[in-house]
This record gives sequence, structure tokens and C-alpha cells, in this order.
Amino acid sequence: MPKYTSYKSIYESATVNKEERNSVRFSLSSFLHSHSLPKYKWNKAGAARMRLLVFVVIGLFAGTGVVHAFQNHAEPVEVRTVVVSPGDTLWSIAENHKPQDADTRIFVSGIKQKNNLDDSIIYAGEELILPNF
Repeated sequence: MPKYTSYKSIYESATVNKEERNSVRFSLSSFLHSHSLPKYKWNKAGAARMRLLVFVVIGLFAGTGVVHAFQNHAEPVEVRTVVVSPGDTLWSIAENHKPQDADTRIFVSGIKQKNNLDDSIIYAGEELILPNF
């Protein structure tokens, strides 16, 4: 049995195909074909691979940016400590070790914060970390 049974059906089929060819459509397949590259039909697996590739590339760029942002070229700050002698108070330690232009109250608060002290009680022989001002 022939595919087309009348002249009219052949004619309509030919005009539809001609109209389709003349319509302007852009797709990845048409772009590849216009540059003499083989057409690639997208299926679910291919689309998933492409998404994964894009995700990995973005992750690599973002990861290197984060590492570079957190990279510190400054010298590490020296940790200063003091051993509490009998009769020492936080105030006397702060007076002896604070910078000249620093407020003693703020330096005492810094000592308490660095050493996780809830109150001002300290004991002889205890090692205290001094804040860096």
C-alpha cells in the first residue's frame, strides 16, 4: 500500500516540511550542526551529566575563592602569658602589662574574657593569657 494516496496529501506534506525548514529556530543541535559538529540529542542522563559538570565547575571556582579569601599572610600574633604571683590581682596585672594608652578597666575585661573567668578571683601559680591590644 502506498504511503500517500492522493496528490493533495503529498502537496500538504511538502509545504509543511518546507515551512518547518524556513522557520527560524535556535537550539544546541542546530548550532552544532551549523558548525559541522555532530548533533547531540539531549536525554535525561545527558542533561543530568551537564548539570553535574556545571555544578562541579562552579564549586571549583567558588572553593578556590573561599580558600584564597581565608588565606592570611600576616604573621601570627604572639600569645603573651603571665604567672600569677601571691598578692597579685587582675587590676595589678593589667596595670603592669597593658599598653600605655589603654584603659585598665578594658584590659582587665580582656584578661577575664581570654581566660573565661566569671569573676575576678585568681590564684597564685595560675597562668593567665593576656589580651593583644
